[in-house]
Amino acid sequence: MKPFKFKLESVLTLRERAETEAQQHHAAAGRRLETTLAELNEAEEELKRLTEQLACVQRSSFRPAEREILWNASKYQQELCARLTLKAETARKDLEEKRQALLDARRDHEAMMKMEEKDLQEHTRLAQQEERSMVDDIVSARHGANRRQGGSEANL
Repeated sequence: MKPFKFKLESVLTLRERAETEAQQHHAAAGRRLETTLAELNEAEEELKRLTEQLACVQRSSFRPAEREILWNASKYQQELCARLTLKAETARKDLEEKRQALLDARRDHEAMMKMEEKDLQEHTRLAQQEERSMVDDIVSARHGANRRQGGSEANL
């Protein structure tokens, strides 16, 4: 019997590559989300520091220009936090899409691997059946040859 060769090997290879690519895209999306969350955390810390500084300036005697600078910086930081929050939400959605694409690619790859396994089992079963048939033929041939030899001697 011929050695086993999976007929859809090229499809299996494509599915493996698609899964690997999906893993890479998922990892990149995860890194983007982590980076965005780190930027957001940093911006929120800066906003908190500016807010405390503004409160401290307002409790003490302050110059209007100083208050205006802190107020503008605080307002800018609030807007930055809002933009980064939106960016983080977009990154979360992108990560979820990449996760779903990874799951789909993994499912497709596993389906092809199961198909290959099934084909291998069928090939093995057929090889065993062929081997049994050959053994049966050999045994039958020997048994028949022995009977003919034994039968011809009995007639003498």
